[in-house]
Amino acid sequence: MNLIDSALKFLSFRPRSRAEVERFLKTKTSDTTSINQTISKLEKSNLINDEDFAKWLIESRSRSRPRGVRLLSQELKQKGINVDVKIDEPELAQKALAKKHPKSREQAIRFLQYRGFSWDTIAKVVKKSYN
Repeated sequence: MNLIDSALKFLSFRPRSRAEVERFLKTKTSDTTSINQTISKLEKSNLINDEDFAKWLIESRSRSRPRGVRLLSQELKQKGINVDVKIDEPELAQKALAKKHPKSREQAIRFLQYRGFSWDTIAKVVKKSYN
């Protein structure tokens, strides 16, 4: 199986960032020229697009397990993308709390901190939900 086929199979499961594909291809070969050529072909075919991937990841994570800007930025950096995340953090925090239903303010605060929400957002949402 050549590099293009391996990369296409890897991309068939879900969208990937350029860095993820590069990391994957390095497990298949140590020839950096072949890896760079393969990635260039995939980018020209628009099969790898970091901007689209970042949008997809933010949307996906916001839908399934709402997270704060800090945690989303960290996950994107791990995947090789440095981007300013623009989301409605209070709305996502409220959505996360609605799914979890913590019994106390303290549990709600810990939960939202764990999910990467900023203190300002946590304070607003907890005050609104527990007063």
